[in-house]
Amino acid sequence: MTTLDVWLEAFDRPVGTLATSDAGDLGFTYAADYLAREGAHPISLSLPLAERSYDERVSRAFFQNLLPENNQLDQVVVRERLERSDIAGILYHLGADLSGALSCLPAGADRIKIPGVLDRDYDAIDNDQLADIVRRLGNNQPLPDELRDPSPVSGYQRKVALTLLPDNRYAIPKPGSGAPTTHILKVPESTFPREAFYEAVCAGLADYAGLDTAPSRSFWIDQYEVILATRYDRVVKDGMIYRRHQEDFAQALGLPPRLKYEREGRKGYRYDTAAIATVLNRTASPAQSRDAFLRATIFNLAIGNTDNHAKNHALLYDAGADPRLAPLYDLVPITLSDAHNHILSFAIGKADHPDTVRPDDLAALLAQFQLVGPAARRFIEQRLIPVIAPLAQSRDVEGDWAKRFDAELTKRSARLLDQLVAVMEQASAARSERYRG
Repeated sequence: MTTLDVWLEAFDRPVGTLATSDAGDLGFTYAADYLAREGAHPISLSLPLAERSYDERVSRAFFQNLLPENNQLDQVVVRERLERSDIAGILYHLGADLSGALSCLPAGADRIKIPGVLDRDYDAIDNDQLADIVRRLGNNQPLPDELRDPSPVSGYQRKVALTLLPDNRYAIPKPGSGAPTTHILKVPESTFPREAFYEAVCAGLADYAGLDTAPSRSFWIDQYEVILATRYDRVVKDGMIYRRHQEDFAQALGLPPRLKYEREGRKGYRYDTAAIATVLNRTASPAQSRDAFLRATIFNLAIGNTDNHAKNHALLYDAGADPRLAPLYDLVPITLSDAHNHILSFAIGKADHPDTVRPDDLAALLAQFQLVGPAARRFIEQRLIPVIAPLAQSRDVEGDWAKRFDAELTKRSARLLDQLVAVMEQASAARSERYRG
C-alpha cells in the first residue's frame, strides 16, 4: 500500500492524500484542515471539495494525467519494477517534479515546491549552454546532470522548462530550491518542418484576433528552429515567481489521457461538445467561457488546428474562487503536416474532419451552447465574424513556408466566413417563417 501527501504550492500543508488500497485501487481524500481553510479550492472539477474518499475511476483519471509522457516515465517503471497501472507507485518517484503547482510526496515529507526569488533561486545559463541543451533535445539525448530539467513537462519529450530573467538571460532553478520556471523551450520533431514558425505565427494571429493566448515566439539556435512559450500558469510579481494551479479538460471531466479525443470514448464518457459545455458552465464566468471557447474553436478551424484535444484546453484556479478558462496554447496548423491525421479532436455537429464541416454543423455547435435563432445570429455577427474576417484576407508574406500557410489560412477562413453567413441567413429565414406562421 502506497500513501502520498498531495500538495499545492500556495498552501503550507498537504491538501489531501492519495493512497492505494490492499486491492490496488486508487483513492483520493481531501485533508480536513484544508477543507476548513479560507481560500481552499478543489484540485479538479472532477474532485469537488467534500468530506469523502473519491473512488478508483475518478482518482486514477486525474492523477494519471499528471504523469509525464516521455522516457523518464519509462525509466522509472523499469528501474523500480513497477506496473504502468501503479499510478501511486510511479508518483512516489516522480511526484515531486510534476510540471504544475501540484506535487505528490511520500507521506510525512516536507513540501518541495515554493515560490521562486528571481535574484536568489536561479542559475543563469550562457549561449553555449543553451545551444548544447537544444542540440541534445534535437538529437533526443539526455541533458547534462547540471542542466537536467528539475520540473519535467508532461506530454512532449523534446522540451525543457527555463526561466527568463529580468535581463533577458535564461536560467534554471538552483538544485533543491523548489522554484518554478516561466517558459517552455521546445525543439519540434523534424517530421513537421517549420512547426515552431507556424506555432509562433498562430499565437500571434490569435492575439491579433482578440483571443486570450499564451505568448510564443520562434527563433533559430544553430540548425534548430525552436519555440519559446510563456507558461500561462505562472505569476511574476515583485521579484517573485509563483505557480498557479491548473488542470486540463481531461482532468476536469474525469477522463484518462487515452480519451483526450472524442473518437476514443463513448457517449456519456468522452470529450465532446456536451462534455465541454458542462466544464464551461462550472467556471467563474460561464457566459464568458463559452464565448472564449467558441471563438477559439472557430479560430482553430481557420488555422487547421485539429489537435485541440482535452489536454490542450485548461482551467486556472485562484484561491477561494471557481476556475476560469486558461489562455490558448499549442496552436499548430496540423493540417499542413502529412505526419498527422486531420480528424477533428471533437465533432463539429456531425462533421469529424475540417473539410466536411457545413453550415448545419456550425449551427449545431452553437446550439450545443444555447445559441439558437436571434442569439446565434448576434453571436456570429458580433463575436465570430470579427475573428475570421481578417484571416480571410490574403497577406503580403515572404518565403515559401509562410506563403503556403497564408494560402491555406485564407482559403479556410473565406470558406468559414461564407458558412457563418449562411447560418445567419438560415436563422433569419426561420424567424421570418415563424412570424408568417
